Order: sequence, then structure tokens, then C-alpha cells
Amino acid sequence: MQHRPLVLSFATHLLVAAFCTNVANSQLVVQETLSITGTVESAAGSLLVVKDETGRAYTVRVQAADKESVRLAGGQFLRSPAEIEITGSYSPDDMQTGQVIRFQCKLSRLGRTADEVSDLSLVSGNDHPNGIRVIEKGTKSTEPSMCEIVAQVARVTKGRLVVKVPANNGYVRKTTLSIPLAKDAIVGFKSDDIARAAAGAEINKLIAIRLDTGDIVAKTLRISVNNKTTARASIDDSLLAKYRHLSDEPQKPRLIRSQHYAFMTDVSERQARIILDKLETMSLILSKYFGQIPSGIVEGFIVSDLTVWPDGLLKEPAGIAKIQNGAGICFNSSLGNRHRAVLYSCADHGVIQHECTHGFCHLAFGSTGPTWLAEGLAEMGQYWKLDKKAVDINPRVITYLKGTRPKRKLLDIAVPGRTDPGSWQDYAWRWALCHLLANNPNYADRFKPLAIALMKQQNGASFESVYGPTGSQLAFEYALFLEQLDNGYRADLCAWQWNRKSSRLAGKRRTTVDVSAARGWQSSGIQMEPGVSYDLAAVGQWNIAQDGVAYDADGDKLGRGKLIAVIFNNYELSKTFPIGKLSSFVAPTEGQLFLRCQDDWHQLADNAGTLTVHVRRTPEAP
Repeated sequence: MQHRPLVLSFATHLLVAAFCTNVANSQLVVQETLSITGTVESAAGSLLVVKDETGRAYTVRVQAADKESVRLAGGQFLRSPAEIEITGSYSPDDMQTGQVIRFQCKLSRLGRTADEVSDLSLVSGNDHPNGIRVIEKGTKSTEPSMCEIVAQVARVTKGRLVVKVPANNGYVRKTTLSIPLAKDAIVGFKSDDIARAAAGAEINKLIAIRLDTGDIVAKTLRISVNNKTTARASIDDSLLAKYRHLSDEPQKPRLIRSQHYAFMTDVSERQARIILDKLETMSLILSKYFGQIPSGIVEGFIVSDLTVWPDGLLKEPAGIAKIQNGAGICFNSSLGNRHRAVLYSCADHGVIQHECTHGFCHLAFGSTGPTWLAEGLAEMGQYWKLDKKAVDINPRVITYLKGTRPKRKLLDIAVPGRTDPGSWQDYAWRWALCHLLANNPNYADRFKPLAIALMKQQNGASFESVYGPTGSQLAFEYALFLEQLDNGYRADLCAWQWNRKSSRLAGKRRTTVDVSAARGWQSSGIQMEPGVSYDLAAVGQWNIAQDGVAYDADGDKLGRGKLIAVIFNNYELSKTFPIGKLSSFVAPTEGQLFLRCQDDWHQLADNAGTLTVHVRRTPEAP
């Protein structure tokens, strides 16, 4: 089922309270326009954290060039297109094997050139495909022509750039060219993807508006990068670059196949290879996770334009209906030990991956298990990336899960047996439960065997029998997960330390605990007594980003990086309170003291360092 998020729009240059947008009985008001220069602290998805010259940090929301809106902290979707330009220049020695570059030189039909190349540029996957284009022909057939070359870097050695061009480039027979480089050669870079700017990149210009919600939204962004502050390309961008030599023109329906998949499709050659590449990566992840290889291949149909398909080729009415609605379905069947999975899907990559996860599970285990597990795993399959543990999903799912009241309870999600798949909202709850169980170390070791047992339809296997004994703990962490959820969130870093025992501090006894910046709440090992005063002293420094700036327990000017505390008692948390380098406080309630570095929950993964915290009861006055 397709769902379009609520999108707000506003005029670009209105100032202060002159701008209002009424949506769902609420208003968004521009409080001020900001002009910021400084450096990048982090960039991920639509969030850019920048520091100005004073060290003050700002979290800026940026609408990507290929998106229709940007999500605000409160869950609203705001249409706010930004002018984004990420530029940089590098030495040719900074280039890496596999990168794609563009340059011009005079080239003979034999693949030789005497020209030294001084200007080169890195290109993205959306640029023209690799090859050689003649700009100006030589006056004679034996003379070199001025050519534009788009090629893949093989190596840079002894002042020469060695590149690979397609065999069918239409100009030379060689596929490897060796190009002399000028001593002052420069490689330029330009992008509109903020994720290409790593920590330390220079903010030359940032014009943004601050809304009355507290959100800061970019309107103009200029960032300069170098070889140390350029982030790696995204997976999608890397795949576009990998298959950029292929045509992106739609095709007539034909067969495409890889090791585990075979489809009839009308998508372009480039999109076909990207889809199969993503699916094979997904199969690798699933096979490694479950320790099981599917017994056959997922086959079927991927359709971009139904009008180009011959009558009678698509036979399943239910499958055709799904395609018409921009969705998909995987028809699974079995005959004895022989299993078959047939896909009918639109050309959306996420839909294809979701349905092919169903196909993988059916071919590997004989069924997809109860609906909650089948759809939860399929949603994970849509988003799973190799060696990536962080949440990376559609923002509308996050907005829905965080904003819905009341939250669905665990047993309302993990319903036994096959049930109505429901809407995308039902899928969201199942994803949340499965992601938490698969990634939180308190539950992950039981989730995989439970999932396998359910998909193999083993008697006695159930969610309640496995997680019932720790149901209160799971419900507590599930509630925290929904509260803290955002792209970049790591369930493994935020797992609750249930096994850490706590005891009271008696008399003059002191205790010491190490607190990591890259984890969520961490047990101090101390049982608080209400009304008793405690002294805490924190020693050391930690980092809250990859920009190299270290902070002590007092954090930065806005309190980020500050040592903070909370008291846990009978699955309830007290209000968070600050600690810093030195602190004395009277325990407001009984319970266990937990500590952490104050930072956004979805940005813990780039933190580093540990503080040593000393705790004692406050000595009584003589």
C-alpha cells in the first residue's frame, strides 16, 4: 500500500513572523533567518550538524535534491527545496581505484596521447556513461582528435593516470589508457548530496530559517571538501557509478537473471543490474544471518510500464492489480519438498526487496512464518545493508511510530498464525519489533532460532514461549526504542544493562565506573537511597563527533557531551538530570543510577572515548 506523507510548503525568503502555514490546525512560523559559517560535525540523511566559529552547534534539516520534502522533529513534512553545492579539489594521488573521472585530451585511434592533462573531475553515477566522445576531429585520419573521456581509475603511477574505458567505446580498441598528468594537475569534485561532506568540511555559506518549532531548515548551502573531509558515496550512488556504462532507457520485456533471481522486466539495463546487485547483496545478508541457502531461485515479473507488456504474459490478476497500485506480491507454493516463489512487482526497489525477502524465506525454510514475522523480516530486508546496523528507513515510518498514541503492545503485534497483512502502518509495527529483536543483544540470540522455528513450522515455537520470561524487560526496551527512534539509531549501542548488579554505598565506600560516549544509558552499579546526598566526579575526555574535538564531562556550550544521569526503578525512569565534571545531588527516588553522554540517540555511533566517574556518599559535616 502506498502512502504519501503530509507535505507543507512555504515561500523561500519570508522573514520572522511574516510567514505562517496552517496544516491540520497547527501553524509553522519563521522566527528568524540565520547565516552561518563554520565546519561540518556530521552529515547523515537529511540532518547536517554544523559548528560555527564560536563552537556552537546547530542541527540543520536539509531537503535533498531528489526529495519532495524534509521531515521536521515533530514529524511534519515540509517542502523546502535548498540550493546545495558540495565542491572540492584533490591531488590525482588522492584518487582511488574504481572512482570515475572525466577529462579532455587529444587522443589517437591507437589510444596514444602526448598531452598532459591538468583538469579532471570526479563524476557521480547519474552523469553520462563511461566512454570516449570526440569533440573536435583531427584534420587527418592519422592525427589525434580532441576527446572527452569518462573512465574508471585503475591507478596513478609515475606521473601517469591509468584508466579503463568500455570495449565498445567507438573510438579506440584499447580498454586501458595511460594518460600523462601535468605537475599541477587538479581533480575537481561537485555534488548536491550533503552525505558527501564528512566531519571537518568547511561551511562557506549556510542560509537557513529557524521555525517556531525549533527546527532549523537550510535554504542555501555551500560546503568545501578535501580528500580528508569527503565522505564515501552512498550505496545507491556507488551502484549508479558501477553500472553507469549501461543505458538507462526503458526496454521491452526481456529476461534478466543472476545467481538467485530470474525476472521478466521492462526496466532499463542499468536499473536491471542495480536491482539484481541489491537483491544478491540482500540474499548474502540473509544467508549469512540465517545460515541457510534457498533451494531455488525467485522468479517472476518486474514492471515499470504495463502498456508495453504483451497481452497474456502476466497471468496472475492479483499480481497485476498490485503492480497497478505501485505495490508487489510474491506468490509462494510448495509441492512436497519443492518450493516455488514468483514475484509480481512494480519497479520500486524497496517493494522488490520486500517481496523477494518473502521469496527467500519460503525457498529456504518452506514458509514465511506467521504474518508478524513474515512482514517484519520483509521490511527489514527492504532496508538491510551489508555490515550496517543503524536504522535507515523511510522517514514516514519513523514519524508514524514516534507520533502514534497509544503505542501498540508487543502481543498486539506478535499475533500467532497468518492474519490480514493490513496497511503500511501494520508493517511499521512489525518492522519495529523485528528490528529490535534482531539487533538488541539482550534478545538477538533468541530471535534467529525463533524465526527459523516459526518458518519451519515447528510445533511449540511461539513468541510468548521465547520472550515471555523477560516480557517486562522487553516491553521497557521496546518503549524506549520507539521513543528514541530515528535514522542512524543503533539498538545494539542502546541496549539496557540488565545483568549489571547494583548495591548501596555504605559509609565512606566509594565506587568507580567507566562511561562510554558511544553507548546509551550505562549502569553505575549503585543503588540510590531517596533523600541521600551523593558526590560525583568525572575524569577524562570524549568526542561526540568525528571532527576531533574533545570535551570533558561538562560538554560543549549547548550541553552536548555533558555527563547526565537518570534513576531506574521498577521499569520507570526519573527525569534526566545533569552531572558534569563535579556534582552533588540528593537522590529524588530509590533506584539504580544510570549515566551517559548527552547526545542525540541516533548519533551515538560516531562518538568515542570514555570518562571515569567516581561516586561516593556526601560526607557528613563534622
